[in-house]
Amino acid sequence: MEPLAAFNHVSDEILTTANVFCNRPLPVFPRPTGQADVQTATSTTRPFALCVVLFGLSGCLIVETPSEADRPDDPAIDEPPVEATRADATADLVVPEAAVATPTGTTSPASPEVPSQSPNEAPGPSPTESVPIDVLDSPAVDETVTIGFLDRLRGSFRLDHSLHRKGVAKEIDWVARRPERLARRDRLLEYLPYLCEKVWDRGMPGEICLLPIVESRLDPFAFSPGGAVGLWQFIPATAKRFGLKIDWWVDERRDVVLATDAALNYLEVLHDLFGDWLLALAAYNWGEGRVSRALRRSGPDAGFFDIKVPRETAHYVDRLLAYSALFAQPASFGVELPLTNLETTSVAFAVVETGGQVDLARAAEALGCDLDEIYRRNPALNRWATHPEGPHRLLVSAASHTTAERALAQIPEDERIAWVRHLVVSGETLSEIAVAYRTSVATLQQANRLPGTLIRMGDYLLVPTTHRPLEDYARYSRPLAGRPAGVYVVKAGDTIWDIARLLGLKRQALMNANQIGPDDILKIGQRLSIPN
Repeated sequence: MEPLAAFNHVSDEILTTANVFCNRPLPVFPRPTGQADVQTATSTTRPFALCVVLFGLSGCLIVETPSEADRPDDPAIDEPPVEATRADATADLVVPEAAVATPTGTTSPASPEVPSQSPNEAPGPSPTESVPIDVLDSPAVDETVTIGFLDRLRGSFRLDHSLHRKGVAKEIDWVARRPERLARRDRLLEYLPYLCEKVWDRGMPGEICLLPIVESRLDPFAFSPGGAVGLWQFIPATAKRFGLKIDWWVDERRDVVLATDAALNYLEVLHDLFGDWLLALAAYNWGEGRVSRALRRSGPDAGFFDIKVPRETAHYVDRLLAYSALFAQPASFGVELPLTNLETTSVAFAVVETGGQVDLARAAEALGCDLDEIYRRNPALNRWATHPEGPHRLLVSAASHTTAERALAQIPEDERIAWVRHLVVSGETLSEIAVAYRTSVATLQQANRLPGTLIRMGDYLLVPTTHRPLEDYARYSRPLAGRPAGVYVVKAGDTIWDIARLLGLKRQALMNANQIGPDDILKIGQRLSIPN
């Protein structure tokens, strides 16, 4: 075979192979007919064709032709489209295969004279050619990928769930037989989407979303024997350290928005301190000082499973890993999570500004909802009004966000809350003033910071008056709900243990009734509710 003929034969083989391999049409060049044409082909056509082949082979894995819906209306383009997909990845999100859409480039209808081309394409192909579109250089695709809530949660998991550990396996088995122990379904729908959004915003492992389930089963009124309160189970000292108010008006440990910010701030501090999420979780439960001392004993390179921790902390971390494994693959463990409709669930509530302190009954009227709806969505509130010092906002249904903010802003200033400045006259008692204003002695004591019931003639008392009878609020506000059997006034030297024994009560019952812990400091004159 002549050298030129051999060269032509090899070129044809390469062109055919490239066309099959890349599954797309290549430019068609006329065959040379004469010797002069052969020389021209040798010097121009074949090298050009080889360049096209090499270019095509190097790029055939990242290109795709327009889909049928996006093809120009040209009868000359009748080649089948190339099926290509691109994995869209983010730093912390793994998109399940079923949820990944195939990006499709778009082209404009070709002009009879000038072929359509993008700004990044070099001119060259004729209007009869199928123009490959480079996905990486194409304009932004309008089509969005919708990822279900649970898929996004699972995709954000980053910790090793340590399924080989006996403690983790035991927790999985326990919950598999009692899936309702995770949390009530209504609480999952109310709080879990919000918690996850806040965790994802900070780029933290998705397993942190499930920590309040371990802590409190998503109960904002959860109270532990150690005096921890709320979804994230803050003790008073840690709550105050991270800016949560605990006073007569509110207990912000029960505020899902403020407590979540505080908890995530604390976890980030712990992670920065230890450089390991499991150690940060252990410190959240056991205390950062104790974890630091345990690490010093075990060596600088020790991890959570290398240090000696109390049984409670070991179970705490194992439980979070077990819950995460169950959320990741419930079917693998024969578990049906109580989250049937959570695939498309969004955050259930929104934060609206009140413009200042407001009576909750008056706010309910403005919003067109029941008073119990206000208390249910705002479990941090202890009394009949928001805190006089703020934050001046309420949580409302997400569906009523816009109308709620407008309705609250339209409440007249003199209807928001009423305070009366009362002058104490000779012989007047605190209980008589309380009866006159349809309030309670405890309310007057707290509003005026009185240690006892002693008042003096000529003093002024600030008396808050409610929009409705006080009993209407007491039905809903947890600290006020129910009628106690009586009130005990703390004396010098009293302890929770002593008072409980004196009253014939269990210490835990007394602490629960007053939302105080065993290490809380009792003040002389403090009034404790005696539970029935």
